[in-house]
Amino acid sequence: MRRTISPNLETALERAAPTRTQWDAWTSHEPALGGLTYEDLRVELRTGTRQRQDELLAALVDVTNRHPTAFNVLAACLLPAIRHRIFRYAQRLERQDAMAIMVDALHEAIGRYDIDEPPRFVAQRLLDLPTHRLRHAVAVCRAWSSCVECRAEDLALASTPDLSASTLLATAVHAGVLGEHDARLIYETRIAGRPLREVATRLGLGYEGARKRRRRAEVSWAGWWAPERCQQESRP
Repeated sequence: MRRTISPNLETALERAAPTRTQWDAWTSHEPALGGLTYEDLRVELRTGTRQRQDELLAALVDVTNRHPTAFNVLAACLLPAIRHRIFRYAQRLERQDAMAIMVDALHEAIGRYDIDEPPRFVAQRLLDLPTHRLRHAVAVCRAWSSCVECRAEDLALASTPDLSASTLLATAVHAGVLGEHDARLIYETRIAGRPLREVATRLGLGYEGARKRRRRAEVSWAGWWAPERCQQESRP
C-alpha cells in the first residue's frame, strides 16, 4: 500500500475521519464495531475499559488490513499515544520528523499484527515498533551531535584556524564521506535551522526521501569522525 505524507502529518491525522459510506463498508463484518458510529468509537476508546479498548483497536487493525484507506483513521485513534511517546522520548527531534517515523513504523506494525491472537495490550503492541524506531533515531541524532562536538574538540587541539560548520562539512565532502546534497541537507536543517520540507523542495527531493537521506548522511559523517565514540553513543 502506497501512502503520501501530508505537509503536516499531525494535522492531517487530527482531521482524519471516514465518511458514513466508508465507515459502514469498513465495519459491516466487525462485530466489535457493530452499531457504533466513528464518533462513538472515539468516545469508547477514551472512556471504555482496557478490554473494550483492545477489542475495538483489534477490530480496526482487521479493518485496515482489509481496507488500506482506513489506516489514517487507526493512526488518528492512536495519535494521543503517539504524541505521548514523542514528548517522552524525542524532544530533541524535529516534531514532523518524529511523527513521520512513528506513523511509518505503525504502518509496518499493522502489517505484522497477528489478528488471530487474543486482543490484549493492542495499542502497546502496535506502538512497540514505532517507539523503538523513534528511540533509535534519537540515539543516532545524539551520537551525531556528540561526534560533531568530539571532532570540533580534536580540531581545536590541532589549532585548526576555521572550525565553522561549513568547513567541517566541506572536509567531509572533500574526503568523499558526504555528497554535496547530503552536506547541504545537514547544514541547512541542522545548522541554519531551516525546515526540512523547504530544503528538500529546493533540492528536488520528497520529504520522506530527504529525511531518510539526511539520517544516513549523519550516520556516515559521525562514524567517519569518531567511530568508536559513535558506536558507543548509538546503542539503544
